[in-house]
Amino acid sequence: MLSKSLFSAPAVKPFVFALSAALVATAGAAAAPELRAAEAPAVAEAQEVEYQLPWQSLHMGTLIQGQVYARTPEETKRLAGIMESEIERFDDMMSVHKETVLNDVNRRAGERVTVTPEIAEMTKMALRVAEETDGAFEPTIGPVVNLWKIGFGGDKVPSDAAIEEAVKHVDYRKVEVGETEGSWYVRIAPGQNIDMGGIAKGYIGQKLSERLKAEGAVHALLDLGGNVVAVGEKSPGHPWRVGLQSPDQTRGAYFGVLTVSDMSVITSGAYERNFEKDGKRYGHILSAKTGRPVLTDIASVTIADRDGGRADALCTALFAMGWEKAKAFLAAHKDVHAVLLLNDMKTVHVSRELRSAFTLTDETMRLEGDIP
Repeated sequence: MLSKSLFSAPAVKPFVFALSAALVATAGAAAAPELRAAEAPAVAEAQEVEYQLPWQSLHMGTLIQGQVYARTPEETKRLAGIMESEIERFDDMMSVHKETVLNDVNRRAGERVTVTPEIAEMTKMALRVAEETDGAFEPTIGPVVNLWKIGFGGDKVPSDAAIEEAVKHVDYRKVEVGETEGSWYVRIAPGQNIDMGGIAKGYIGQKLSERLKAEGAVHALLDLGGNVVAVGEKSPGHPWRVGLQSPDQTRGAYFGVLTVSDMSVITSGAYERNFEKDGKRYGHILSAKTGRPVLTDIASVTIADRDGGRADALCTALFAMGWEKAKAFLAAHKDVHAVLLLNDMKTVHVSRELRSAFTLTDETMRLEGDIP
């Protein structure tokens, strides 16, 4: 897909750095089509002016958009340019749509393939989450994903024999990540295919946030195809407000809002990538054990965390687990903070640590007891 340059976005605009209320950044679990700047408050007071630049680009098969802020138009454009450069760098490193190092790992299955430090770090993170979730998140699910192709033109149910054969090659424990002579490598077993679709956007978003802060940015909002990264606060004392997509409604309809600062907000669900066959719907989140779309009583999982990569992977895992196992996992992992909407589209559960940051906005739903 063609990339849209940052600088084809609207011109840099002044932004008044004193607000009476935060703007709902309707980017949440599914991004709104446009990020809007907050308006200046009506009261007269000493205010410090910032400049903002909204931008968007198409990379890795998804729409990436955001809003950066700085004290001068030149600095704002510089930060936006850095984001464009970094996004292109990660695209060249990890995209499944071109010749990349990550694709080379799959093409050369069975060999040690030299990779970038970022790919090594992300792979190690994926393996850790796979282990702590007992394979509910499985980075070697590639053979099964490639068989079904849900969201990528697939519209047929594979044969039982084909599914059984694909599952034979799924086992994260066979993946090796190491460093030798100053270079990192990844090796997967023959027949395996590593798929980072469940962690890459979260990981990349976190790296973009870190780079922005290293370059002096105080606050920004990034949206990688629905994975939102809130950098800093919206304005001093005012967190970002992120809307959570209603799974059964069109993009931009929200059932709740999270207020967050310096945190990733990531959602998983099977409501956007699926197909129907003989009256049955097949979602894109696949079970590593059965080789079929997961059967779950959860409609969507949202996790708010400072570690975007881990949050992304855990969203997939909790969705695949179903409510009872997800509840038990969250009870045992107090550092994971989640909002779970059950598939009755009525019942919402929220981790105790997120309760004060979450507002239920859909009056047809009910907020049940906190997740312990």
